[in-house]
Parts: sequence; structure tokens; C-alpha cells
Amino acid sequence: MAQPVIRKGSRGDAVRRAQENLNLRGYDVGRVDGIFGAKTDRKVRWYQGDRGLTVDGIVGPRTWARLDPPTVRNGSRGPAVTLLQQLLIDHGFDPGDIDGEFGPNTESAVREFQTVYELEVDGIVGQRTWAALGS
Repeated sequence: MAQPVIRKGSRGDAVRRAQENLNLRGYDVGRVDGIFGAKTDRKVRWYQGDRGLTVDGIVGPRTWARLDPPTVRNGSRGPAVTLLQQLLIDHGFDPGDIDGEFGPNTESAVREFQTVYELEVDGIVGQRTWAALGS
């Protein structure tokens, strides 16, 4: 499910989810309150800058793809798969080329990662596998 575009002044569940994900990744926004205030804006900008994204304080599709990536599996394509492949390499696993296509090499690397990190070994990258890759 696509997340809505949020920015300073936004409120609600999407802001809460962004705040939770920022906190999880070490960008302490403080209390998760669902209010996109100055501190959340500052941490979004830092997060964007650290990841080579456009630093605008707006959590749109590209920032969401990095901050709250969707579940991906064999056959998936796009920026979340590209991110997955880079994170696998960063952790010492070989998904093959970074091409944004979740094929057999990427699945094999995911399964190896899940085994090493004692996760459910299903080759599917959901919330728990993303969290382990983000730490």
C-alpha cells in the first residue's frame, strides 16, 4: 500500500509510521505522536541527506521506499529491491548485480541473510528482515 506524502504540519498514522521508522534507524524524533513538527522535519532531512535523497523534508515515494520499504520477493522490481540488494552487499551477501530486479541470486542472498540472522528463512523480505538489514 502506498503511503501518503507527508511534510511539516502533517498529522496522523502515516506520520506515526515515519516517526517509528526514523527512531528505529537511529534518527531520534522523540515521542512518536503523529505530529510532523520541527524535530521530525529536521530528522527527515538528516535521513534524506545521509541516503543521497533530495533533502526537502517531504516524505514522498522515494523517501518512503527507503524509510518504510514494502514487502518484496522473487519477481519484485523497483527502488525497494535496489535498496535491498545494496543492503545485502553492505552486510557481506552477494545478490548479484544491483539492478532492482528480485531474481534467484537476490533470493539466495536473502535466504542466507535470514539464516545467519536467525530469521524465518522464506526468501521474502518483510518487516523483520528489513529491520535486521537496517541495524
